[in-house]
Amino acid sequence: MTYEATAAWLRPRLWLGWVTAVVVWSIWFGSLALGGWTRDAEGQLLCADHIAFYSAARLIQAGRPADVYRLEAIGEVQKEITGGTWPFFMAYRNPPFYALLYIPTAGLPLPVSALIWTAIGLAAFAGAVWCLRPTHPWRVIGWSFAFYPFFATISFGQNSLLSLAIFAAVYRLLTDNQFFAAGLAAGLLWYKPQLLIGLFVWWGLAPRRFAWCWVGVVVTGIGLTEWSCLMVPDAAWGFVETLEKNIGYGGEFGWNKHTPRAFWTLLLPRAGSGVVWVLTFVCVGAGLGVSVWVARRCGMAIAVMFPVAIFLTLWTSPHVLIYELALLIPAAVVLWEQFPERRDVWLSVFALAWAGLTVSTIWTFVQDRFIHPFLKDHYGIDYPVMLQVSVPVLGVVGWLAARELGGLGTPSVSPPPSPDHS
Repeated sequence: MTYEATAAWLRPRLWLGWVTAVVVWSIWFGSLALGGWTRDAEGQLLCADHIAFYSAARLIQAGRPADVYRLEAIGEVQKEITGGTWPFFMAYRNPPFYALLYIPTAGLPLPVSALIWTAIGLAAFAGAVWCLRPTHPWRVIGWSFAFYPFFATISFGQNSLLSLAIFAAVYRLLTDNQFFAAGLAAGLLWYKPQLLIGLFVWWGLAPRRFAWCWVGVVVTGIGLTEWSCLMVPDAAWGFVETLEKNIGYGGEFGWNKHTPRAFWTLLLPRAGSGVVWVLTFVCVGAGLGVSVWVARRCGMAIAVMFPVAIFLTLWTSPHVLIYELALLIPAAVVLWEQFPERRDVWLSVFALAWAGLTVSTIWTFVQDRFIHPFLKDHYGIDYPVMLQVSVPVLGVVGWLAARELGGLGTPSVSPPPSPDHS
C-alpha cells in the first residue's frame, strides 16, 4: 500500500484518536475523583513523580541540602509528606540547581504544588507551540492531548513539557539565525543532560557552523553549575558523589522503559548482559549511521536535522520512559509544517507512532503482571520473555522518516549557513 492510499484510509478514521484520548483522560479523572482528587482509586498520588522534586526542595528549604541525594533521607521526608500512607518513594536524580526551582512551592501542600507545576508545564507547552509557528496551533495542542506520552507527562507529574519547550526554543532561535542564543537555550537541558545527545551529534557534524551553539551550551552549563555551588554547595557535592550511580539508573520497572537496551533485556532475559549490550550498540550505531547519512544528504538543513536530533536523543539515551517520548511532538510539527508536500508520508508514520506508543507501556505491563503469572500458576511455564512494542515501532518510524528526509535535498526553509552574531 502506498503512502497516499494509507493516508486516504486514515483520514476518515482519525476520530478514533480523539475517542481514545477521551477514554484515557476520562479514566484518569474518574480515578482521581474516586480517590478524593489528591490520589487515584488505587491510592497513587496525584502526579506522583512530582514528589521527587518537591521533597528535594523541602530538604533544601529545611537547611538539609546535603541530604538531597541520600535515599534514606529523601525517603523519610516523603513518608512524612504522605503520612506514611504511600508505600513508595521517588529518588531525586537531577542536578541541584533544578531543585531550587521548586522552593517557591515547597511550603505548599503537595497536591497544590503538583497542580501549580502542571500549570507551568502547560504554559511552557503553549510557549513551545508559539516557537514552532504552526499554521494551526490549536490543532497541534488538540492532537498533543491525544498523544499518550503527553498524557503520561501530565498524569505522572513529570517535567517533559519543560524539555519540549526548550527544544522548541532552540529550533526557533536556529531558524532565526541566533546560534549563540540557541546554545544558551539548549544549555538549560543540563537538568537532564542525556537530552543533549542528539543536538551534540548534530552540531558535532559541522563544528565550525555551530561553534556559537557550543559556546552557548558551555556558558549556560557553567552558569548553572556555579549557581548550584554557590546556593547549595553540599547538594552539589552530593550530586557529584552519586553521579556514577545516577548515570547507570534505568528506571524502576522493566515494562516502562523505552530504549533499545530495555527492549533486548525484556526480549532476551536469559541471554546475558554481554549479548544485550552488543545488540544495544548495534541499534545505537544504526541510529547514528542513519543520522549521519541524512545529514550529508540534506546539507545539514535545520528543518531536517532538528527532528533527526530529537529522534536520535530518544533512540540513544540510556534512560527514556514513556513521558519523555512527548519530545516527538516538536519534531512532528516541524516535519508537518516545513514539508507539506509529504504530509501523506507524515500522517502514515505519525499514526504508526501514535498507535505503538499508546499500547506499548500497557501491553508490556499486562505481560509482566498478568500473562506471565497466569502461565506460571496454571501451566507451570516460566516464560519471562516480554515483547515491548515501542522500540521496534520507533525503529520503523525512524527509518521510514529518514528515507524521506534523505531524499529531500537542501530545503529552502534552512537559514543561511553563515550566521551573523553581531
